[in-house]
Amino acid sequence: MKNIEVFSIATARICAAALEQHPVVARFNAEESARHMPGVDPSNREAMAAAVLACGATFEWLMDEGYLRSTACVKESLNGVPFVHLALRYRLTEKGLAILGAHASTADESRTIGERLIAAVKLGGAERIKESVKLMIGVGANARPALQVNS
Repeated sequence: MKNIEVFSIATARICAAALEQHPVVARFNAEESARHMPGVDPSNREAMAAAVLACGATFEWLMDEGYLRSTACVKESLNGVPFVHLALRYRLTEKGLAILGAHASTADESRTIGERLIAAVKLGGAERIKESVKLMIGVGANARPALQVNS
């Protein structure tokens, strides 16, 4: 499984769990997330290691980009690459909650991005999940203040 596919599925699951439990904190375990990746055989050590790394890096990226906040992360390193292995407590930030609560300009404007994400996780299907995550990240990118370049 490609890293970008793991990223989409992990992002959807991490954010859906945080939204469903908000404001109560959620828990994250990169190894547990990797075990539930479609197409990843838990008995294949190499595939599992790659999936664990990608899941942990996804969690870290979501924190770096301001979607999540966690005060209790346990980091590890695999082949010299650090990643979040465990987050004992995490929740959505104000930005994350606002993005997941937003309505996107699509044919189905009745559901929020978060509702679409939760439905995609529950119904499964890589394409549905990928489209929901793409929508979430697109809205998040558009929420950033515009950079001005002085010439």
